[in-house]
Amino acid sequence: MPELNVTLAQGTHALAVNYRANTLYLVCAGAYPPGKPLTLRAELGAESLDLQGKSAGSKLRSDGRYDVTLRLVSLRREQRIALEHTFLNPKASTDTR
Repeated sequence: MPELNVTLAQGTHALAVNYRANTLYLVCAGAYPPGKPLTLRAELGAESLDLQGKSAGSKLRSDGRYDVTLRLVSLRREQRIALEHTFLNPKASTDTR
């Protein structure tokens, strides 16, 4: 499963571990209550994606970090395609849709 390093607006780092149906799944150092707006930047090679979403909740992991579900809002078509390309079709990295 591909993983993507992201930086939250307040400068903290997180790991995006999955994407499905306008929902991004993160592993973060802190918890975010449901409805909390989050802004993040994801680096995809030479391209960076600025994404906005709202937390759908957090769950404590055994390693002390949190699984955070982020519902993306205002997702542009090219951002959605880039996320789908990264998480749903990682072997086709040379595809230039």
